[in-house]
Amino acid sequence: MGILFLPILLLLMYFMILRPQQKQRKQQQQMLSTLDVGDDVILESGIYGTVSDLDGATVFIMIADGVEIKVAKSNVARLISYDDDSELS
Repeated sequence: MGILFLPILLLLMYFMILRPQQKQRKQQQQMLSTLDVGDDVILESGIYGTVSDLDGATVFIMIADGVEIKVAKSNVARLISYDDDSELS
């Protein structure tokens, strides 16, 4: 019984911790690869903005009229998609 405990524990750890992290990392990489000019995004720091230019691993984000910041592409947390049914107030 004791010899089965370690493999079962390792298998449980894989399915509870490692596999979800790998899946999330793959989704993040896919999102970053589809990033395009004009996309509305949220950065890891919580800043909302619009992608104004892409340059390899660098992204230029327009956060206000005439205000543009340069960030690493990996700092983009997610894309913002606005539904037609919801209105922003």
